[in-house]
Amino acid sequence: MPFEIPPPLLERLRARRLEQRQLRATRSAAGAPREQAGGNFIDSIRHLFSGASSVDQAAGQYVAAMNSWQDEVEDKYDAFLLDPGMGPMTYLTSDGRVLEDLRGWDGDEIVEVGGLHAHSALIVGARKTGIVELLELIPQPPPGSSVCSKCNGKRVAEPAPGFGIEFPCNECDARGWIDAG
Repeated sequence: MPFEIPPPLLERLRARRLEQRQLRATRSAAGAPREQAGGNFIDSIRHLFSGASSVDQAAGQYVAAMNSWQDEVEDKYDAFLLDPGMGPMTYLTSDGRVLEDLRGWDGDEIVEVGGLHAHSALIVGARKTGIVELLELIPQPPPGSSVCSKCNGKRVAEPAPGFGIEFPCNECDARGWIDAG
Protein backbone atom coordinates (compact mmCIF):
# COMPACT_ATOMS: atom_id res chain seq x y z
CA MET A 1 0.00 0.00 0.00
CA PRO A 2 1.53 3.33 -1.03
CA PHE A 3 2.37 6.00 1.51
CA GLU A 4 0.58 9.33 1.29
CA ILE A 5 3.21 12.04 0.87
CA PRO A 6 2.17 15.50 2.09
CA PRO A 7 2.85 18.31 -0.44
CA PRO A 8 5.50 20.07 1.73
CA LEU A 9 7.48 16.81 2.00
CA LEU A 10 7.15 16.24 -1.75
CA GLU A 11 8.52 19.74 -2.36
CA ARG A 12 11.44 19.06 -0.03
CA LEU A 13 12.22 15.75 -1.73
CA ARG A 14 12.13 17.37 -5.17
CA ALA A 15 14.47 20.16 -4.01
CA ARG A 16 16.92 17.61 -2.58
CA ARG A 17 16.82 15.57 -5.80
CA LEU A 18 17.66 18.65 -7.86
CA GLU A 19 20.45 19.62 -5.44
CA GLN A 20 21.95 16.11 -5.59
CA ARG A 21 21.81 16.05 -9.41
CA GLN A 22 23.60 19.39 -9.57
CA LEU A 23 26.22 18.11 -7.11
CA ARG A 24 26.81 14.96 -9.23
CA ALA A 25 27.12 17.08 -12.37
CA THR A 26 29.63 19.39 -10.67
CA ARG A 27 31.69 16.47 -9.40
CA SER A 28 31.64 14.86 -12.83
CA ALA A 29 32.73 18.06 -14.56
CA ALA A 30 35.53 18.73 -12.05
CA GLY A 31 36.75 15.16 -11.69
CA ALA A 32 38.49 12.58 -13.77
CA PRO A 33 37.26 11.59 -17.22
CA ARG A 34 33.81 10.01 -17.06
CA GLU A 35 34.01 6.24 -16.85
CA GLN A 36 31.87 4.02 -19.00
CA ALA A 37 29.07 2.54 -16.88
CA GLY A 38 29.84 -0.95 -15.61
CA GLY A 39 27.75 -3.81 -14.26
CA ASN A 40 26.38 -4.53 -10.83
CA PHE A 41 28.45 -4.78 -7.66
CA ILE A 42 29.04 -8.53 -7.96
CA ASP A 43 30.19 -8.17 -11.58
CA SER A 44 32.53 -5.32 -10.57
CA ILE A 45 34.13 -7.52 -7.90
CA ARG A 46 34.51 -10.38 -10.40
CA HIS A 47 36.26 -8.03 -12.86
CA LEU A 48 38.50 -6.73 -10.13
CA PHE A 49 39.56 -10.18 -8.90
CA SER A 50 40.05 -11.50 -12.42
CA GLY A 51 42.57 -8.74 -13.09
CA ALA A 52 40.44 -7.34 -15.91
CA SER A 53 40.38 -3.91 -14.29
CA SER A 54 42.19 -1.91 -11.64
CA VAL A 55 40.51 -0.82 -8.41
CA ASP A 56 40.14 2.72 -9.77
CA GLN A 57 38.62 1.47 -13.03
CA ALA A 58 36.19 -0.91 -11.29
CA ALA A 59 35.13 1.76 -8.79
CA GLY A 60 34.73 4.40 -11.49
CA GLN A 61 32.65 2.12 -13.69
CA TYR A 62 30.44 1.08 -10.77
CA VAL A 63 29.84 4.69 -9.67
CA ALA A 64 29.06 5.66 -13.28
CA ALA A 65 26.54 2.82 -13.45
CA MET A 66 24.95 3.83 -10.13
CA ASN A 67 24.61 7.43 -11.33
CA SER A 68 23.05 6.25 -14.58
CA TRP A 69 20.59 3.95 -12.78
CA GLN A 70 19.71 6.70 -10.32
CA ASP A 71 18.92 9.20 -13.09
CA GLU A 72 16.87 6.57 -14.92
CA VAL A 73 14.78 5.57 -11.88
CA GLU A 74 14.28 9.16 -10.72
CA ASP A 75 13.06 10.19 -14.19
CA LYS A 76 10.95 7.13 -15.02
CA TYR A 77 9.17 6.87 -11.64
CA ASP A 78 9.41 10.49 -10.36
CA ALA A 79 11.39 8.95 -7.51
CA PHE A 80 13.72 10.16 -4.78
CA LEU A 81 16.83 8.26 -3.70
CA LEU A 82 16.59 7.30 -0.04
CA ASP A 83 19.66 5.09 0.17
CA PRO A 84 22.37 4.33 -2.37
CA GLY A 85 22.84 1.28 -0.18
CA MET A 86 25.27 -1.43 0.51
CA GLY A 87 22.74 -3.54 -1.29
CA PRO A 88 19.90 -2.37 -3.52
CA MET A 89 19.42 1.35 -4.09
CA THR A 90 16.08 2.38 -2.52
CA TYR A 91 13.68 5.08 -3.66
CA LEU A 92 10.40 6.67 -2.66
CA THR A 93 8.19 7.59 -5.62
CA SER A 94 6.02 10.70 -5.70
CA ASP A 95 2.95 8.44 -5.61
CA GLY A 96 4.15 6.84 -2.35
CA ARG A 97 5.67 3.54 -3.47
CA VAL A 98 9.05 2.27 -2.27
CA LEU A 99 11.27 0.75 -4.93
CA GLU A 100 14.45 -1.31 -4.69
CA ASP A 101 16.76 -1.23 -7.70
CA LEU A 102 18.45 -4.61 -7.61
CA ARG A 103 20.64 -3.85 -10.64
CA GLY A 104 23.29 -2.22 -8.48
CA TRP A 105 23.71 -5.21 -6.21
CA ASP A 106 23.06 -8.65 -7.62
CA GLY A 107 19.94 -8.49 -9.75
CA ASP A 108 18.54 -7.00 -12.88
CA GLU A 109 15.19 -5.53 -11.95
CA ILE A 110 13.40 -2.79 -10.05
CA VAL A 111 10.83 -4.08 -7.57
CA GLU A 112 8.21 -2.47 -5.34
CA VAL A 113 8.53 -3.41 -1.67
CA GLY A 114 6.30 -3.08 1.36
CA GLY A 115 6.27 -3.86 5.07
CA LEU A 116 9.66 -4.15 6.75
CA HIS A 117 11.58 -3.30 3.55
CA ALA A 118 9.53 -0.15 2.90
CA HIS A 119 9.63 1.02 6.52
CA SER A 120 13.37 0.31 6.69
CA ALA A 121 13.91 2.37 3.54
CA LEU A 122 12.12 5.32 5.15
CA ILE A 123 14.13 5.00 8.38
CA VAL A 124 17.46 4.73 6.58
CA GLY A 125 16.41 7.45 4.15
CA ALA A 126 15.60 9.80 7.02
CA ARG A 127 19.04 9.14 8.51
CA LYS A 128 20.94 9.53 5.25
CA THR A 129 19.05 12.51 3.81
CA GLY A 130 18.34 14.35 7.05
CA ILE A 131 14.66 14.53 6.04
CA VAL A 132 13.15 13.24 9.27
CA GLU A 133 9.61 13.87 7.99
CA LEU A 134 9.99 10.59 6.09
CA LEU A 135 9.39 8.84 9.42
CA GLU A 136 5.92 10.38 9.59
CA LEU A 137 4.92 8.23 6.59
CA ILE A 138 5.20 5.04 8.68
CA PRO A 139 1.70 4.13 9.92
CA GLN A 140 0.71 5.21 13.39
CA PRO A 141 -0.36 2.50 15.85
CA PRO A 142 -4.05 1.62 15.67
CA PRO A 143 -6.19 1.31 18.80
CA GLY A 144 -5.44 -1.85 20.71
CA SER A 145 -1.90 -2.23 19.39
CA SER A 146 1.05 -2.46 21.74
CA VAL A 147 4.55 -1.03 21.78
CA CYS A 148 7.09 -3.44 20.31
CA SER A 149 9.01 -5.12 23.13
CA LYS A 150 12.20 -5.46 21.05
CA CYS A 151 12.61 -1.82 19.97
CA ASN A 152 10.44 -0.17 22.64
CA GLY A 153 8.67 1.86 19.96
CA LYS A 154 11.90 3.30 18.44
CA ARG A 155 11.55 1.29 15.19
CA VAL A 156 15.22 0.32 15.45
CA ALA A 157 17.01 -2.15 17.70
CA GLU A 158 20.32 -3.92 18.15
CA PRO A 159 20.24 -7.43 16.65
CA ALA A 160 21.68 -8.65 19.96
CA PRO A 161 22.19 -6.77 23.23
CA GLY A 162 25.54 -4.99 23.28
CA PHE A 163 25.99 -5.14 19.49
CA GLY A 164 26.38 -1.37 19.40
CA ILE A 165 24.56 -0.66 16.14
CA GLU A 166 20.81 -0.43 15.65
CA PHE A 167 18.99 -1.68 12.58
CA PRO A 168 15.31 -1.41 11.60
CA CYS A 169 13.39 -3.73 13.92
CA ASN A 170 12.22 -6.92 12.23
CA GLU A 171 9.97 -7.82 15.16
CA CYS A 172 7.47 -5.04 14.36
CA ASP A 173 8.29 -4.40 10.68
CA ALA A 174 10.08 -1.23 11.85
CA ARG A 175 6.78 0.39 12.86
CA GLY A 176 7.45 0.52 16.61
CA TRP A 177 4.21 -1.27 17.42
CA ILE A 178 2.62 -4.72 17.18
CA ASP A 179 -0.94 -5.43 16.00
CA ALA A 180 -3.51 -6.40 18.61
CA GLY A 181 -4.46 -10.02 18.88
